Amino acid sequence: MEYDQIIAFLKEVETFKTCERTCRTTRAERPESDAEHSWHLALFLMLIEDELEGVDRMKLLQLALIHDLPEIYAGDTNPYRGNTDDKEENEKKAAKKLFSQLPAALETKLSGLFAEYMAQETAEAKIVKSADKLMPLIQNLCTNKTHSSYRKLSVTHEEVEAYMGPYFQSGGMLKMFYDKLLAEARECGVFHGGKEN
Repeated sequence: MEYDQIIAFLKEVETFKTCERTCRTTRAERPESDAEHSWHLALFLMLIEDELEGVDRMKLLQLALIHDLPEIYAGDTNPYRGNTDDKEENEKKAAKKLFSQLPAALETKLSGLFAEYMAQETAEAKIVKSADKLMPLIQNLCTNKTHSSYRKLSVTHEEVEAYMGPYFQSGGMLKMFYDKLLAEARECGVFHGGKEN
């Protein structure tokens, strides 16, 4: 085993803890990190795994834990107010740079998982992507009106629905989560133009 390479990689990805996202934590002055987001997503998938039939549960967790790792180099892009033109290409380049630091077999494994996530062709990749889209709704409900990133960036309910809706067209359990969270967020005044704006 290539101990030194693995240790060096773990040191490199430690910076994932400092990659800031737009959403705030419940401690309002502190942004959520990509690492916290990925942990929250993996935990969500673990909580619903018994309802997900015919999927590789380990792959779900693997995809959740690595899906944003390339943002160590590419940075996080807000889908509503960020420049998303080159997002996918930037993340692919960042993934290549990051995973090339691993021993060959592990580089192949993590690169393959990331490529699977980006391609969105497998059931696991689609589930993780849809679940990933739910996390900002949950995060904004936790910070609510005072520190909602939707309010901060003047993002309306209609914009969120237009962006997120396509990820839930196939219905199922995640669509039920989406409908419930979207309605709660609207009722709580999380969006720009909502209650007490």
